[in-house]
Amino acid sequence: MMNAERKEIRQRLALLERASALFDRFGVSVPLAIAFLNHWPTEIKSYQDLVTTDAWKIFLSCALYELAAFALRRAVKFATADLAP
Repeated sequence: MMNAERKEIRQRLALLERASALFDRFGVSVPLAIAFLNHWPTEIKSYQDLVTTDAWKIFLSCALYELAAFALRRAVKFATADLAP
């Protein structure tokens, strides 16, 4: 692989790593913002409220965004490890 190609790949990986860091930091706030904009109930008084209302969507969304952030971090780590000489 030529040096120019390596440099371009490293630059793209650096951008992906930065995007991954931002997604990791602010990713959980996206489902919360969606919940507030859709007027989902965010206050849970009992388990019955959690089941009968749409409040469970907030917890599920936050968990899925956390898993996506973890997967993105791992992908960046594996990609940078492959480029190491």
